[in-house]
Amino acid sequence: MSAVRHHVRTLALVALVAATPPAVAASADDRDDALAARRAELDRKYAFGPSAAAAINYRIAWQTSTGDDTKRVDVADEDVYVLSDRNRLTRIDRNSGAQIWTTIAADPLDAVWGVTEGLPGADDRPFGQNDDDRIYVTSDPVVFVLDHKTGAVVGRQDLERIPSTDVVRRGSYLIFGSRMGQVVWHQFTVGQAWRANQLKGPIVSTPILVGSNGVAAASEGGTFLMLDAKSAGRIWGERLFDGVTAPLAAGGGKVFAAGRDQYLWAFDARNGDTAWRYFTESPLTEPPTYIDADGGRVLQWVPTEGLVCLEANPQNAIEGRKVWTLPGITGRCVGQVNGNVAIWDAKAKMLRLVDVSQGAVTKTMPLPQIERISMDGETIFAIAGDGRVVRLDPIG
Repeated sequence: MSAVRHHVRTLALVALVAATPPAVAASADDRDDALAARRAELDRKYAFGPSAAAAINYRIAWQTSTGDDTKRVDVADEDVYVLSDRNRLTRIDRNSGAQIWTTIAADPLDAVWGVTEGLPGADDRPFGQNDDDRIYVTSDPVVFVLDHKTGAVVGRQDLERIPSTDVVRRGSYLIFGSRMGQVVWHQFTVGQAWRANQLKGPIVSTPILVGSNGVAAASEGGTFLMLDAKSAGRIWGERLFDGVTAPLAAGGGKVFAAGRDQYLWAFDARNGDTAWRYFTESPLTEPPTYIDADGGRVLQWVPTEGLVCLEANPQNAIEGRKVWTLPGITGRCVGQVNGNVAIWDAKAKMLRLVDVSQGAVTKTMPLPQIERISMDGETIFAIAGDGRVVRLDPIG
């Protein structure tokens, strides 16, 4: 009997041991399920969730919410300025994500063309450390002057010419294009227009700074000018076959313009000589992007071809030289992530990373909560429609 009882006890122990692994597995499965649920919760909480961030080797630095639909974000030094669709402006600390102040920056129905930091104080302390530091909000009829520390409106400057492009700052000037075809230098320290250059037709493509002293601008009438940033004088000019509505690009000593004449133009920034022009089968309305890689590359979305990559400096090829084409790729280049070009498709809410050397998509990431993405260096700022703003930084 003793042997029988021992055998029974042995069988019972074996059965118990045999039953133990499924229990351990079940416990591990529970932990995995809990982790997955937690990850899904965080991905819902953050407009650009931790799963998507990890997929591109980024981390979330912070998320904040203004509570309003957002129509533009401007990043300047240590600040992020978020403008709502009703022109409520919120200043956010770039490092911590803390909201410092919120103010009505312009009349609710006015278009806003720029949120620009002014010049630092006379004692040469960095901007933001002086009592009289100012922010300039350029709207349709006026430039509102805001106190940097408090957000209070401390002045307004009436504009003689109404902007039709975003503004760029050069020294003490806000430079913008107008519907009347003028590139305007507005002296914001005194609040008056200084000079203007006339182009043919309205200007809807924002002027860009080129090199240390150039301002390039193009119009819907087909005029392309390079202007001196200090004097506003003309350096050189060209007439295209049709107008330009897409933003310009510059790099590698050249300026690039996507024209409605179906050409992508490359001009020598010094003298305006046509370095090359690439002909397409449709008008170009999306901007080119210069990439400083492989001797210089230019990316251009072409409706009939897709995303086209061309050599920025082709030898003996006035018609341009195509490197590769990615059919079906739409969106705008917003920067570079891990050496790849980041292309944001706002309509599809899709972020794609493209290896420029290989002409291959290395990552495709749906971001259903995001309305717009911008980059400042390697830092990503992602904006949701409900006013959430997320800052993401590369890991390592």
